[in-house]
This record gives sequence, structure tokens and C-alpha cells, in this order.
Amino acid sequence: MMSTENIALAISIASAVIASLSLGWNIYRDVVLRARVRVSFSIVSIIHESLPDRPRYLSISATNFGPGPVTLSMPCAKNAPLWRRIARKTKHAVINPDYTNPLSGKLPKKVEVGDKLDLLLPYKKDCLLHARFTHVGLSDYFGRMHWAPRAQLKAAYRQYHEEFGRSEEHTS
Repeated sequence: MMSTENIALAISIASAVIASLSLGWNIYRDVVLRARVRVSFSIVSIIHESLPDRPRYLSISATNFGPGPVTLSMPCAKNAPLWRRIARKTKHAVINPDYTNPLSGKLPKKVEVGDKLDLLLPYKKDCLLHARFTHVGLSDYFGRMHWAPRAQLKAAYRQYHEEFGRSEEHTS
């Protein structure tokens, strides 16, 4: 038969092991096993028989690839070329969503695994592409930023420049 001290020691060790496993799982779940969101950015046209003029919009789309849900809260942009990152002078901006557009998604939005959110922003001469940004994306409630691939942003800038020409702001 075990003594009282040995039983107390065994219970303490078992409690420490269970607490360590619980802590490890919480860290893994919150840091490693976070939701992966793929963001895309493009210029899109709406094609429908009731819209003969085919309106054009800037589209920020986000798809949740899991493993859990994520709540997207704010579209954002930043200007961070290499020299700005080295000098620690990156510029951040908040993009104001178009809440009047019935075709656009609304923020904040909880996006389940496999679901998609499409935000449509106005596409005109003084739109988001008028200012020069290196990143466009969405933030979530944990403060994580999910950026669109830079190649998509560059393609949108090329298309914008072909249509509206270069502005003075882009040359600096």
C-alpha cells in the first residue's frame, strides 16, 4: 500500500502533466492552428442583362481555408517598399468600405471554413488605386493582416494606368 505522501506526489505529477498538455494545446490552437485566409484583389465588371453599361469595381475577396472560423473586420492598405521598411516608415491606411452597394459584402463578417467574402469598392479616377500602396488586404479580430498577392495589386495598377493614365502621385 502507498503512503499518503506518495499518493499526493502522484496526483501532483498527474495534475502538472494535464496542465502542461492543456497549455500546449491552447498555444497550438491559438498560434499554430489559426485560420488561413486567402485574399485576392482585382478589377471586376458586373455583367447582367439589367445593367447594360457593365459597372466596374475594385474587388477584395477573402476565402477562409480553415481550420476554424475567422471574423474579418477591416479592409486596409499599406505602403511598404523596401526602403520604407528599412527606415521603419511604412504608411498604413484604412479603406472605407462601400456600405451603399447592395452587391458588396458587409463588415465585420464571420467567415466559416470554405466561405467567401466579396467587398466591392468604387472604381474611378480617384479610387484606392490613385494612391500608391504596396499591400491591400483585410484584418481580423485578432489583429492579423491577410494581404492579397502583390502581383494582383500590380496587375490592377497596370490596368488602372492604362485606363486613367499616371497621376503625379504615382511618380514620387
